[in-house]
Amino acid sequence: MAMQIPGFASYKERHGITSRSVIEPGLERMERVLDKLGHPERFSKVVHVAGTNGKGSTIAFMKALCEAHSISYGAFQSPAIVDVHDQIVVDGQAITSEELDAVMTKIAQVPEAKELTDFELLTICAFVHFQHKAPEVWIIETGMGGRFDSTNVIPKSVAVITSLSLDHTNFLGTTLDSIGYHKAGIIKSHSNVFVPSTIYLPPIEQQVNEVQATLHSLEPFGSQVKLSLLGEHQRMNATLAVHALESLFDLDPKKVELGLKQAYIPFRMEKIADNVYMDGAHNGASARSLVETIRTEFPGQPIHIVLGILKDKDFEGVLRLFEEIADCMTFVEFSHERALEPIRLVELCHINEFSVTDVQNLDINTLKNEKFKTFVTGSLYFLSEWRFKNRI
Repeated sequence: MAMQIPGFASYKERHGITSRSVIEPGLERMERVLDKLGHPERFSKVVHVAGTNGKGSTIAFMKALCEAHSISYGAFQSPAIVDVHDQIVVDGQAITSEELDAVMTKIAQVPEAKELTDFELLTICAFVHFQHKAPEVWIIETGMGGRFDSTNVIPKSVAVITSLSLDHTNFLGTTLDSIGYHKAGIIKSHSNVFVPSTIYLPPIEQQVNEVQATLHSLEPFGSQVKLSLLGEHQRMNATLAVHALESLFDLDPKKVELGLKQAYIPFRMEKIADNVYMDGAHNGASARSLVETIRTEFPGQPIHIVLGILKDKDFEGVLRLFEEIADCMTFVEFSHERALEPIRLVELCHINEFSVTDVQNLDINTLKNEKFKTFVTGSLYFLSEWRFKNRI
């Protein structure tokens, strides 16, 4: 399966690294290249975040908490919001073209780099950049799964597993035991592991016992804790963020309160104009969370759902959830190679008010002048493409 990282091809071409645009789980290629680079991944304070949903929000809270405490951090996340640069961030600043060129120059000296996949190459770029910039903590998001994900070469880390539900089933399997096996693979020997109390525990407990880790099963913060991100599900994400960082640093309660009020993440109930929000609800669990948030925050208001989604997701399940709250829907064609054709959603749709468009003709000015509360949602690839087109 191909996977394009926006803006990365020009760096590969310039530095002569012919990595492959495919998803190919496994750690052997990573380990060979990292060995030649002197093992930049060997860092003592790392928070490694896996989970089907909630990774981005949990990391957003951690970044805000670091900023409130003046703790320097490096964060590696995917997919890109606009392009490759925003996937590698130090203290809120995306890696610059000059910095990425410097990193690629170093990696290009290793002949085995040509054997890597693009995501493996980008992961190594993040490690080399963080080694150079020397932040106090690394916050690393898995690309897919965990056990065989390229990020899992880190030898020591605090593990956070935000949720388990069916996603990437062609790679991770079709049961919670199989998916949990992959996610739990990030748990390291004698490490701290933070999970929601409601998560499916058997595969996590098995890994915890095998490596003698310490499991922390957490209840979400109550309503007295004020959060910047909307939705009750964010209380659990905030809880995980605070406890994970507390295992590495002494946190000040007043600065924690400030950080939780300042967390921000693109595409998570992000208000981009009057009456228009973006949210990356790309599978059943995240769509259910968005539906619950809309019901809570906008009761009785007319709702317009604008949806672009990948064909390897449970698009029918996502559609059924949105039909529960939508007064009208728009299905959008976008340019990703795995994008679902809107006609499939038309064929499945149970509500009468719907339309079809493409990403180039989806105009933000039209949406914000409607009588509806509009939620542009689905694949992060769709949202990124539309954001870039509208210069949001």
